[in-house]
Amino acid sequence: MKKTGDETVDSMFDEIELKTVQMVNGMPLISDEVQAAELDFAEACEDFIMAERKFNKIEATVRLDSSASVCEWWDCLERRYECEKRVWQLFTAGDRSPQSGKMYLQFRQTLLSGKSTRADA
Repeated sequence: MKKTGDETVDSMFDEIELKTVQMVNGMPLISDEVQAAELDFAEACEDFIMAERKFNKIEATVRLDSSASVCEWWDCLERRYECEKRVWQLFTAGDRSPQSGKMYLQFRQTLLSGKSTRADA
């Protein structure tokens, strides 16, 4: 926590954890738990992108063809919501602060645009 005058400012980076990194052949050893979390997040992102694309395709069909299945539109909308909620939960790890919300929206925009999310890319 930082004190500015009489006010206390909370930050999502207040908590510091010290961890030791095990090295194997000069490379950091990544635990199975970390690898599983990364795979889960990657899978959630892929599911969200696929659900978004399918929804957009069906939405365009429903808008152009009045005889198209509106029930399928609702099903795809629900699937898109479920997938995005999963990505959001994994991304924010339960932090509902405005800062994490803004970071998620930036990530979402990058994810859906197909641009690289790597800093060095």
